[in-house]
Amino acid sequence: MSTFKVEVKKISKIYPHPNADRLELGQVDGMTFQFVVQKGLYKEGDEVVYFPIDCLLSQEFIVHQNISNFLSGKDKNRVVTKTLRGQISQGYVCPVQSIKDYLKVDTLPVDLTSALNITKYEPPEVMIHTGRLVRLPEAVYYYDIEGCDRYPDIVAKMMKEVVVISEKVEGSNMAVSSDIDGNISVCQHSYAIINLPDKEKHTFWAIAENEGLVEATLKLQKDKFNGHSVTIRSEALGPKIQSNYYNFNKYTTRIFDIEIDKKAVNFAQFIELLDYVGLKDKCVPIISSGVTLETWLAGKTLQEASHGKSVLIDKLREGIVIKPEIEQFISGFGRFFLKQRDPIYLAGTGA
Repeated sequence: MSTFKVEVKKISKIYPHPNADRLELGQVDGMTFQFVVQKGLYKEGDEVVYFPIDCLLSQEFIVHQNISNFLSGKDKNRVVTKTLRGQISQGYVCPVQSIKDYLKVDTLPVDLTSALNITKYEPPEVMIHTGRLVRLPEAVYYYDIEGCDRYPDIVAKMMKEVVVISEKVEGSNMAVSSDIDGNISVCQHSYAIINLPDKEKHTFWAIAENEGLVEATLKLQKDKFNGHSVTIRSEALGPKIQSNYYNFNKYTTRIFDIEIDKKAVNFAQFIELLDYVGLKDKCVPIISSGVTLETWLAGKTLQEASHGKSVLIDKLREGIVIKPEIEQFISGFGRFFLKQRDPIYLAGTGA
């Protein structure tokens, strides 16, 4: 699960805003997110409270901070990526003392996210309410990817790795899984979906069956991984799924992982297995492979490299996903892979 928390950080950089005399740009230690602040309000080394994008704030806190004009969403309570006078701003920062005053404390609590009643915005995942949501099966875990901006130390470890760069596709996360007994589950992020009798089939189940994911999962299990669980992970795409960014007129999917007993297979085997079950054309767009991340970047920052046109449509891609060709795990971090969402895309879509 990706990291989401409000926390105390130190200002690591303050630098001029090229288009505004009364504004400056800043960053905090350990992250590469850029944000816009009032000129002269902060200096390098100052402690601040950093609120990442997708924070949902209480109205009481919004009034206390007087930041309603900065926020987005239907309730004007969500921190999002914005463009302010031509510069990307990701996240909100405020003085530590301001939070102490709001909470009426002398020392800030360790868990600021809970203390401030902050929740994370999650886009809707279930498009047609014809299914019953139940706990994820044993073979499926909650899937999310950490962002490069929050983990520059992990990015540094990735630089010398031979990697696969794929397009981050804007859709809804789904998984089709078969347990060791061959029982099929279709899941969204947090739940398995059970179709209701005498109701229209749930969208995810329709996609799983019509796009061949159920058949492929069972074939892989029967032919290659007998006695093991098999999970195919993909993005559900099409009408009424998110904003249907790619303008698909029917439901489809793009596959990004195949897991055996909850562990993703290496890239070469992933492509081989997709080919075996006839779903190679359903793979997420692969931008590059077989090169080190450092070589692929060719002097660009990850934010710059994430910017580009989608393979699926003549529009900006959401960003990129980076993983080594040979799967790895890092102690204290987890699976060694990262995402970089394009700040220009985020600012343009209000995400």
